[in-house]
Amino acid sequence: MATSRPAARQPVRRPTSGKLRAIIQDVGTPPPAPFVPAPFQEAALAAVRAGDVLVAAPTGSGKTWIAEQAISEILTAGGVAWYTTPLKALSNQKFHRFSGLYGAESVGLLTGERRINAQAPVIVATTEILRNALYGDRLTPQLIVLDEAHYLSDRERGTAWEEILLLAPRRSRLLLLSATFPNAEVIASWLAEVRGKRPEVIVEAVRPVPLRYVLADGRGRLIPPDALGHLPSDGRPSGWLAGLIRELEHYSLLPAILFYPSRRQCDEAARELAALRAFGPELRAAAFGRWEREFPFLRGHAFRNAIIDSGIAPHHAGHTTAWRLAVEDLLARGLIRVVCATTTLAAGLDVPARTVALSTLVRNSPEGPVVLSATEFHQMSGRAGRRGKDTIGVVVLPAASRDEAREGLALIDAEPDPVTSSFSPGYVQVLNLLRRVSLGEALRELNRSLAAYEKRGEVQRLKNAIGSIPPDDLAERPCDDRLITRGRYERMAERLRKLQKQRGTQADIAALSAELTAWPCATCPVEQRCLATLEALRARELRRSSLRQALHSLEGALADEFTRRAAVLRRLGYLDENSRLTPEGLWASELRHPRMLVLAEIVRRSLIGGSTAAWAAVAGALATERAPYRGGEAGLGALIKLARELDVLERQHALPPDGLVQQCEPEWDPQSRRRLPPPAERRADVVMAWMRAADWSALVAESHAEEGDLQRIILQAAEVLMQIEGLPFPDVRTAARDARLRLLRSPVV
Repeated sequence: MATSRPAARQPVRRPTSGKLRAIIQDVGTPPPAPFVPAPFQEAALAAVRAGDVLVAAPTGSGKTWIAEQAISEILTAGGVAWYTTPLKALSNQKFHRFSGLYGAESVGLLTGERRINAQAPVIVATTEILRNALYGDRLTPQLIVLDEAHYLSDRERGTAWEEILLLAPRRSRLLLLSATFPNAEVIASWLAEVRGKRPEVIVEAVRPVPLRYVLADGRGRLIPPDALGHLPSDGRPSGWLAGLIRELEHYSLLPAILFYPSRRQCDEAARELAALRAFGPELRAAAFGRWEREFPFLRGHAFRNAIIDSGIAPHHAGHTTAWRLAVEDLLARGLIRVVCATTTLAAGLDVPARTVALSTLVRNSPEGPVVLSATEFHQMSGRAGRRGKDTIGVVVLPAASRDEAREGLALIDAEPDPVTSSFSPGYVQVLNLLRRVSLGEALRELNRSLAAYEKRGEVQRLKNAIGSIPPDDLAERPCDDRLITRGRYERMAERLRKLQKQRGTQADIAALSAELTAWPCATCPVEQRCLATLEALRARELRRSSLRQALHSLEGALADEFTRRAAVLRRLGYLDENSRLTPEGLWASELRHPRMLVLAEIVRRSLIGGSTAAWAAVAGALATERAPYRGGEAGLGALIKLARELDVLERQHALPPDGLVQQCEPEWDPQSRRRLPPPAERRADVVMAWMRAADWSALVAESHAEEGDLQRIILQAAEVLMQIEGLPFPDVRTAARDARLRLLRSPVV
C-alpha cells in the first residue's frame, strides 16, 4: 500500500524570508533538452587530438565528457587509452561507466589487488598502477587521462603523479582534469620543459549549474548571507538538524549532502534524521534490493531501514564499498533525500545533489581539527547542482555565530590553493631510475621534477643575493682572507700572553714570538683600516655563508635524499659500489610498494619462505588503515626485529623513518586502562582470521572495527600480496597468491 506523503512543516515566517526566496527563486528542474557540448569542451577535445591538454573547470561542468569522447576516438582508431584516478572507489565507478559506454570487452580495471581484463584497450587504474607500468619502459598508450590532477600536491600520493608526467612517453598525449587548478599555466610551463611542447591550457570559470549561497543559523533556519543581524546567539539547540532538513524540504532544496568532519557525526546525524519518514519507501526498497541481491550482507546493514523508510544514509570510509556504491546509486536516481557524508564524497565521485550543507568549517586531521582550506571548501560546494536536473545548486553555510558566518562567506571567493610539488624520492624510485641510468644521470633527472622547477626562482634569488655582496675592498692587505688571518693572529697573541703570564719555557715563548713577528698582521701597512672595517666584513661574510648554505640546501635537497637512500640500498646489497643494481636489486625493483624495502628484506633473508599464513600476517601488518580496537598477537617477531633494524639504518643515513616501528609498539588504551597489542599485530590478526574463512559480521563485532576500515585493511594486504606474486621465487609466489585469493571474497570485493 502506498504511503501518503506527510504535509511539509511550514517554517515560521521571518523578516528575511523574502530575501531568501529571491536568492533561491530559480530553484527547480530545467526543461528537457538535447546535450550540446560547451565551447570549452569542444576546444579541449580538439586540442587533445593534437597534444597535451590541461583542463581546469568547475565540478559538474563536463570534464569527463572530454575524456570519454577522446577515448572513443582512440578506440575507433585501434589505439590504447589509460584513465587514472586517485581513488579505488572512483576507479570502480569509471570502470562500470566505461564498460557501459564502450562494451565490457573493451575496458579493464587495474588496482593494487585486482586485475580485470588487463589487456583491454581502455584501462581504468589508480595512479600508482600507471606509474608502475611506466617504469617498465614498454607502455606507450595513445592517451593518458589524469583525473583529479590537483592530487599532484598530495603529500602522500603526489610523487606518483609527478613521476607519471616525467615518465610518460612523448608520443602519449596527456589530458589532465581538475576543478581546482588555479596555477595551470605554471604547470603547463613546467611540462613544456619536460615534454618538449607546451600543453594547451583550457580554463572554464562558468558553472553550467550556478551556485547560490545561504546561511543556516544555530536552529537550522535558512537566512540570506546579508542577514547576519538576525542570527540568534544561543548556539545550536537540540533539534537544529531536523529543523534544517524541514527548511530544505520546504524550499524544495532536497536532495542534499550534509558534510560532517567525522564518521561518528555522520552516523549520529543519519540516526537522528531516520525518524523523519519520507514518501516512496517502495521505490527505495526496490532499488536497494538490487544491491542486496549482489551483496547479501547489506540486508543486515545498520542503516538499511533508514535508507528505505526515510531516504537518509551515511556515506564515509567506515562503510564498505558496497554500501557506498548503493548510496551513490540511489542518490543519483533521486531516491535519497539526505546523505550525511565526510569529505570522501567530495573527492571526485560523480554523485552531486541539489544542495550541499556544511555542518562546520573544520575537518578532522591526524593533528586534530583544522580549518577547511579554500580547495577543500570548493571541492565540497562543487557537489551542489546536477547538470540537467537542477537550474541552480545551493550551498548552505553554517552560521551558529556571526564569526562562523563571516568565515564561511569569506571562503566563497577564496582562491583554491595552487597545485605544488610534493615530490620525494623513495626506494622504489631509486631502484627503478638506477635500473635505467647511472647515478649521475638519475640525479640530473631529479632536476626535471616540478619540485626543482618551483625552486628555480628562489635559487636565482639566492644567487643574485650572493652576487650582490661586495668583495673585500681593502686591496692593500698582505693576506688573502683577512678574517681568517686576523683571527689566527689574535689567537696566537693571546697564547703568547698566557705563556708569559704562566712563565712558560723560554723556548716556547721565543718560538711563538717568532711566528707572530712573521705573521702578515705584524707588518700590515693598513692594519688600522683593517681593524676599523673588520666587523662590517665579518657581517657580510656571515650573510654570504648563510645564503650559500640555503642555496646548497635548496639545490641539493632532492639529490641528497636520493643519494642517502642509494647508500642504504648499497649497504643492504641491492646496489653495487657503482650504484648499479645487483641481482637482488633487479628483482627487488619489481616491488612498487611504499614499504618495498621491508618486503625485499623479508624475502632476501627468507624470514617467511612459503608460509601462506605468515605472508597474510605480514601483508596485514603493513596496511596503513586505522587498526581494529581488538586483535591478538599474530607472530610478527621477525618483522618487528627487521623494522627496528631498518629504522636504525635509516637514522644513520639521516632519513626520516616511515613509522613502521611505531606501529609495532603496544598501545595504552585510556578507556579500558589496559595495554593493547601493537596496531600492526591487530591488523595482521584480522587479516589472518579473514583468510581462514571467518564470518564477516562476527569478525567486525569481535575486532571492534568499522566495516570500511576492515575492508581496506584486507584490500591493502591483498595489494601487498600481489606485489609478492611478481617475484621470481616459486614458493613465495605460490603462498602469496594463495593468501590473496582467500582474502578476496564478499563482502571485501
